[in-house]
Amino acid sequence: RSSRRVISGLSRGLRPRTLASSYAAVRRPRLPRKMLCAAIAFSAAVSWELRSRSVSLHESKAYNVTTEEYFSSGVTLRPGHMIFTNPRKTRLEMPAGRYAITGFWGDIVDADHKPVPLSKIYDHHWVAINNRHRNEICETVPYVFGVGAESRHNPVNLPAGYGYVVDETVEWGANIHLLRIDGLSEAAAKECNECYYAPGKGKECTAAQNGTFKCCGERDYDGVGSCPAQRADLPAETFYLRYRVSYTRELAAVAPVHISVATAPDCATFYAVLRDERRPEHLAQYEFETPTDVTVLFAAGHQHVGALNISLFVNERRVCTSYPRYGAERGVAGDELGYLVQMSPCADASTGPLAWTKGDTVRIDSWYSVAPHDPRLQYSDGTHLNVMGYMYMVYTRGEDADSHSPLLRPPSPGREDPLDGFAMLQAPLEGSTVRGTRAWKRVPLQAAAA
Repeated sequence: RSSRRVISGLSRGLRPRTLASSYAAVRRPRLPRKMLCAAIAFSAAVSWELRSRSVSLHESKAYNVTTEEYFSSGVTLRPGHMIFTNPRKTRLEMPAGRYAITGFWGDIVDADHKPVPLSKIYDHHWVAINNRHRNEICETVPYVFGVGAESRHNPVNLPAGYGYVVDETVEWGANIHLLRIDGLSEAAAKECNECYYAPGKGKECTAAQNGTFKCCGERDYDGVGSCPAQRADLPAETFYLRYRVSYTRELAAVAPVHISVATAPDCATFYAVLRDERRPEHLAQYEFETPTDVTVLFAAGHQHVGALNISLFVNERRVCTSYPRYGAERGVAGDELGYLVQMSPCADASTGPLAWTKGDTVRIDSWYSVAPHDPRLQYSDGTHLNVMGYMYMVYTRGEDADSHSPLLRPPSPGREDPLDGFAMLQAPLEGSTVRGTRAWKRVPLQAAAA
């Protein structure tokens, strides 16, 4: 059996109706030269300032942990503005030498260091990447830490006695994808966050690329493209990135872990779920076979607005489920009305580890609502583009020398250094009509059951 196989397709039943564009009557404002220069200056380099450092005894009382918090230089965004940073030019400050990371967390704040609501700055993803890391399950998503809108409530804290071990050869960068949406209507904000096609979103965003990262600023490192904004008169504002890293140098006290991400369907970085009034719940699946015995210490899902849950199965038995929490307060950072603000852990220290044996069949099931109306959201029409079904996993074999030596499989030859080639890429695609343009989705190898 292939270790990377789709066992269920993407769409079932009716295609969505053709939807009227929320952008149709919006005129895109001309980008002021001064603001363009600011965007280019940001893309050229991001500097970081260490704001705090503390050392404490780990709760296990077995080793000391240093925690450092960094703030970036300012990021100036106007309404509708998109930023997609170049990891080579968005370097992260990390300790020198050999150490083990025990925790990581990232966020977006304003000039007063207060968290910014997702309804103002949508955090599509905030991921830390390094030049040595390879995802052993799905190579299409090579990040180590971070994720997206739920990051504020989902820090990565490794179980006691474990760490992500790196050495002096490791270089770190960040791919940070932000969209300022407070100048957009609720419908237009949804389409901006979901990478719908609209004029003015960059030369690579064409109707044929509707729903892909080409229409979300991918490789637009200068930040020139933008979503059309109803409130173009709102002033530009400056925001700041921050992250917190915890680590130990007492390597004899921690065992190295590996980190990989399984994504549905078939290692796709993103896919589309299309409105279906007959079958209002959409399932995408991915299955692989474990080549060796491993212990999964931590697992958590990553999904987008519209998600219902994502589960992990071993040999057809469901072993855990990660559930989204949706916000209930308008404009409140961390509880934003209608936004996915948190994912529950699938497996962690409270549930205990998961044991995989060589030859086990592992599957993830990612469920989304495709009902015409979703009461959890401020605006919904049943279709969601550029959604994700990720299961982030931390695992060990118990005899690993470091966190980079292959454990499940060797890296594919010719793979780019993630710092040079990081992009949310996608393999074989087919088109479907959505809002008069085309939404791309992964070609299923086997049709879904009726």
